Amino acid sequence: MGSETADDHLLVERDGAVATLVINRPEQRNAISYAMWGRFPAVLRDIERDEAVRVVLLTGAGDRAFSAGADIKDFEQTRSTPEQAKDYRERVEAACAALGSLSKPTIAVVRGYCLGGGFELALCADLRVAARGARFGLPAARRGIAVSHAHLARLLGLAGRATASYLLLSGRELGAEEALAAGLVNSVHAPDELDAYVKELAADIAKLSAVSHRLHKGALADLGEHGAVANVPADRLALPETAASSEDFREGVRSFLERREPEFPGR
Repeated sequence: MGSETADDHLLVERDGAVATLVINRPEQRNAISYAMWGRFPAVLRDIERDEAVRVVLLTGAGDRAFSAGADIKDFEQTRSTPEQAKDYRERVEAACAALGSLSKPTIAVVRGYCLGGGFELALCADLRVAARGARFGLPAARRGIAVSHAHLARLLGLAGRATASYLLLSGRELGAEEALAAGLVNSVHAPDELDAYVKELAADIAKLSAVSHRLHKGALADLGEHGAVANVPADRLALPETAASSEDFREGVRSFLERREPEFPGR
């Protein structure tokens, strides 16, 4: 165990157009160490640069947990002063921002516990799908720590103030069906059916236009940042128009006229 590194605990598996990033510490319920938080941006940059990848899955090894959160065993060394807490927060937020800023569609695939920092990370994916029995929570108040504004903004955007307040102030967890009702997950499936559903969903997303996906993700991020169309900078508002000059647009029109499925080059 002493020779293991953050690289051993963040694994990337590629299957055609789909890349899967696995949080690989099943014996620790995929708790995320300080070093692992620091590795996320570089790992995600590599995935971003891989033009063959059209969809990114994020999941935890095994079926006990997506991630039980940040590794509390680190905290005395990495989070015990205000200066360390600031460094730790910035490291977590950089990891989450790297996931949230990917131009490729992302899906968090959740089994078991999805708590604390693991839940914060999952909130940065475009979609979240869960197995029945999954558990979601932000038990920060059980440890005397506080969730940052950035993470709370994502939570509020998905589930609203009532759910955010309940999770933070009670320290309780939501089951998969409760998380679905709250808008935190997109769908819930039997554990033995989850992989098949995710495979089909990822394939459907991967065959669509990567240009459209990039522009749609950018527009959603703009609205999340600026709050209203009137506040979005003019140069950002004009970006959807650039789709008309893309190879994907030309292929989309040609395939329609030729009555065949499109084969988008992603450019």
